[in-house]
Amino acid sequence: MPFSHSYFLSRTPLSIVCILMVLSCSESPPYHHYDARPPGLTSKVFAPELFVGDSAYVGYNTFDPLNPELYYAITTQVWNSSRIVRRDENGQKDSLDLGINEFWEGEPVFTPDGQKLYFTAVVRDDQLHADLFFVERTDSGWSEPGEFELNTPASEWHISFTEDQTAYFGSEIDGSTLHADLFYSTFENGTYERAIKLPSPVNTEFNDCDPLIAPDESYLIFHSDRPGGFGDHDLYITFRQGVNEWSTPVNMGDQINTGGWEMGPSLSPDGKFLFFTRREAWDTTEPSRIYWVSTGIIDRIKERTLSHQKQRQSGL
Repeated sequence: MPFSHSYFLSRTPLSIVCILMVLSCSESPPYHHYDARPPGLTSKVFAPELFVGDSAYVGYNTFDPLNPELYYAITTQVWNSSRIVRRDENGQKDSLDLGINEFWEGEPVFTPDGQKLYFTAVVRDDQLHADLFFVERTDSGWSEPGEFELNTPASEWHISFTEDQTAYFGSEIDGSTLHADLFYSTFENGTYERAIKLPSPVNTEFNDCDPLIAPDESYLIFHSDRPGGFGDHDLYITFRQGVNEWSTPVNMGDQINTGGWEMGPSLSPDGKFLFFTRREAWDTTEPSRIYWVSTGIIDRIKERTLSHQKQRQSGL
């Protein structure tokens, strides 16, 4: 017969009970510090009370893998500036100046080991040119910034990493201003190899950017303004089928996408939740917000996608 909780407490020294309770609390996933009401398969606003004192335009969030801290960006009505904010587990916040452009630094992303924080910065005196940079964790905070080695004369935007440090990012090198394609680069012997462009139909003649690569590289989520979506930019997902081989991207549906912009996807550290940003338009008086949804929605889309593939292959 299993012991009851009350029986266990009555037979266990108080000191051990206290230690177990502290350990239990310390192991809570970081998002619980900000919102303890997780969503199901329908997305909802993340921690709405947390951002009451912030600017109305928040998004592009990520969690520190080594500390219970939330990083995100604050922008403006016309999206002409961005700054990165850090909040600790108690909700206390501070604004970061990472040393490239105090008026436009955003899209924070950690490397899997938590030792580097990557971000996008608009280069001074050119509001339409952006590159990727990083800072390294030190005993006193963050180092001076370094430049991502695959930056080009065109703009690079929003980076994401697999668990083995393969990098996926957006670049305008083959496109035009604010018209990106998706690239990836493997990490070999301490350096990144030549970037490889993802094939069609992942990349299109339209804007394809803001990649989120699964830690095991099994799927890729990104935003695109290709035709057939719900709004200006929607989130799409594609599943890996081989080396640089991907399934036809699928719109993630009206549980996520709306008539506005969906962008900046990220994962919770435990992989249970997908986060993303929703903004009504490029120039809008409506607040942008961070949303979250169970990653069970990814499994559901994958099952449906594989089922459709089997039907096509069987001629049904």
